[in-house]
Amino acid sequence: MAKRNNDDWWKCLLFIGGGALLLYYAQAGRGEENNAALIPDSLEDRIDQVVAKLNGRFGQAWVDRSLDVLGSYLKTVLPSEVVGLVSVVYQVELTARQIRMNSSQKQQAAVRQARLRGLI
Repeated sequence: MAKRNNDDWWKCLLFIGGGALLLYYAQAGRGEENNAALIPDSLEDRIDQVVAKLNGRFGQAWVDRSLDVLGSYLKTVLPSEVVGLVSVVYQVELTARQIRMNSSQKQQAAVRQARLRGLI
């Protein structure tokens, strides 16, 4: 039996966190006109520049389709709880664009939705 390395927990955490961030960007931050609230602007601006260059080279429809495929793939490999939490955060951000909500109200709404979905 192979020896299991207990120091690999951080790799798993990094993978899940990075995957959740990519999934959130694919849902919320696509394009320069959209701002993904949870991604720092400096990082999102860099990602937007890459996406803009890809749009120029391959066309926006191709890049949008690729981001859809990436999002679908991440939904299959990430734990369902993480996918659910990303969805909750995205839905709360969409709601906050329509009605004014401060940070505390967003947090309360996210917790309420996560409880309704059985995520927490």
